Amino acid sequence: RVAVIGSHGHTGYHGPRDTPRHTLQLGEASVIAEATGIPVVADFRCRDIAAGGQGAPLIPFFDHYFFGNGPVRALQNIGGMANVTLVGKNTLPLAFDNGPGNALIDWAIQRHTRGKQSFDKDGRLGGQGVIDLKAVRAMASHPYFFQKPPKSTGRELFNESFLPDSVKRMGGLNLIATLTYFTAYSIHESYRRFLPVQPAEIIVSGGGALNQTLMGHLSGLFHPARVLSIQSMSMPAQAKEPAAFAFFALRAIEGKINHLPQTTGARHACVLGKIIPGSPAHAAS
Repeated sequence: RVAVIGSHGHTGYHGPRDTPRHTLQLGEASVIAEATGIPVVADFRCRDIAAGGQGAPLIPFFDHYFFGNGPVRALQNIGGMANVTLVGKNTLPLAFDNGPGNALIDWAIQRHTRGKQSFDKDGRLGGQGVIDLKAVRAMASHPYFFQKPPKSTGRELFNESFLPDSVKRMGGLNLIATLTYFTAYSIHESYRRFLPVQPAEIIVSGGGALNQTLMGHLSGLFHPARVLSIQSMSMPAQAKEPAAFAFFALRAIEGKINHLPQTTGARHACVLGKIIPGSPAHAAS
């Protein structure tokens, strides 16, 4: 039987640099609880922000809980944004948002296909165009990439308005190729700047792990380190974040800490999430 549902929701806006800081995730937990009868935990980020944090990244708690006693390696998630957690025995918690993950690539795909496709399946289109390295370096000069952790970001920064006019004027396939490489390049540069040790193994999760062109760029940039999909660990590429928020929900109803304040900048550890009870019938069963 399902004990609890953890719902992150769809991020409508994330403003970690705004004054005051704020974040908005869409998807009302009460509707889910009413439809299912099951207790729901949602709105995880607000408590972290109330405690002085940025509300992100949250996945590092899951990463350290389940992978923290193994060898030193990087757990790299590539969703709309990209975020990394450095884990390993005797390794201090370190995690942050690298920058754009699939967000800019998805925008380019939608523009190129006139809305017929929302993402680059298997990275097929990203491997066909010509990469403009000058444009990649220009985009990589943005101040976010030099900001020290803890830091987080979102589509409020990495959207169409982020792109220089010269990039927007590129032909479709060249644009997709350049933005795909830019995602890999910005991830690599963030490791070089901010990780205290360079991991010998990088485990990639999220939709980006299914983009073979992006994975190829990462392998080339990080060589001789091994770049692997989390599927090699018997977890579907896009399952880690859902599993993490289910775990966070379970911790919340147990009254247990479910984030790492070191990675968000919060003043102290908290129990994140708002709890919406399920139906009396579910509680009695």
